[in-house]
Amino acid sequence: MNQPVVAIAHQTIIEGDAIGNDICGMYKTLLDQGYNVGLIAEFTEKSIKQFQLSSLQINQFLKNKDAVLIYHQSINWEWGEELLKKFKGKVIFKYHNITPARHFKAFSSVHYGKCLQGSEQTKRFINTYKKSKWMADSIFNSLQLHEMGLPQEQTIVVPPFNRFETLEKIEPDYKIIESLISNRCNNVLFVGRVAPNKGHVHLIKTIKIYKELYDPNVHLWIVGSIDHDQLKSYYNQLLEIIRKYGLEKNISFVDKIPENAMKSYYLGCDEFLCMSEHEGFCVPVIEAQRNQLPVITYGDTALKETAGKNQIVLDELDYDFAASALYTIYTDDKVRKFCIKNGQANINSRFSTEIIQSNFLSAFKLASEGEYQ
Repeated sequence: MNQPVVAIAHQTIIEGDAIGNDICGMYKTLLDQGYNVGLIAEFTEKSIKQFQLSSLQINQFLKNKDAVLIYHQSINWEWGEELLKKFKGKVIFKYHNITPARHFKAFSSVHYGKCLQGSEQTKRFINTYKKSKWMADSIFNSLQLHEMGLPQEQTIVVPPFNRFETLEKIEPDYKIIESLISNRCNNVLFVGRVAPNKGHVHLIKTIKIYKELYDPNVHLWIVGSIDHDQLKSYYNQLLEIIRKYGLEKNISFVDKIPENAMKSYYLGCDEFLCMSEHEGFCVPVIEAQRNQLPVITYGDTALKETAGKNQIVLDELDYDFAASALYTIYTDDKVRKFCIKNGQANINSRFSTEIIQSNFLSAFKLASEGEYQ
């Protein structure tokens, strides 16, 4: 049996972005298996363009009844939906979750609308492409698809490809590491875009409790892109809360940074704290574990699942408990080593490149060859 031509599609493909990393991982894996594979996107960066299909190639691909399209669903994409309507081959969806629109209602009508439209589009895809299989980043995502009407036998959990190997090869910025080590603070890290579902208010309140009850020498580093256009009011609200609590010297927004700088924060900080209210997977949790950074996380949505066994997971948004966990890890070497050891076990047993490649290829072959109808 000849291998089918494969295209991987998403509105935007950027290296370093969680979805971009997943797409690049799929591309490389299929290429190594001998597949003829290309990318389809509306927006890309320079390094990705060489792998994109041309307009002529896309038109030929859409007419190919033997072709396979892996469509990544994470946002409302009108052109993507038009491509699906024209496509004659087999569609496999990869679902990365869509943030519930309610998180954006008070801050951005644009993001609120996009999230609503994204959810509605996902439901349309489920109802329109009834024979298509869906890969989900997590069990949580799989259950969400089921709630939207997709039969559970049509989903398979395939964790996203990560950038572990890339980060390992990159030389960190030693000046950042030196500054973190020499500031004599408990350096707490959070990685994620500055958006209302990411729980920044909970992070700030935890640092407030820590400073009051344990030690004023604590610093929270929030690393992630800041949307000064659509989410300026949210960012300003966070700055106001920080001023209200007198934490200006204890909390810094770092914005989006190069990968070598990102690696430096993972290596130089003392704990990773996540209080996000909605995550379909949360790649930074496993990146922290990979870099031997102890993780403390709120356990809602997919976070408990991603963090794995024997990690500090909060059942509720309890700032006192989170602050005490930060202090315990910082001052108790046995607890710190326990968290690191089990974080490493989590990624080694579930999220290594080899394991994800195997999971992905098995799911791809089942879906593309129709072995579970």
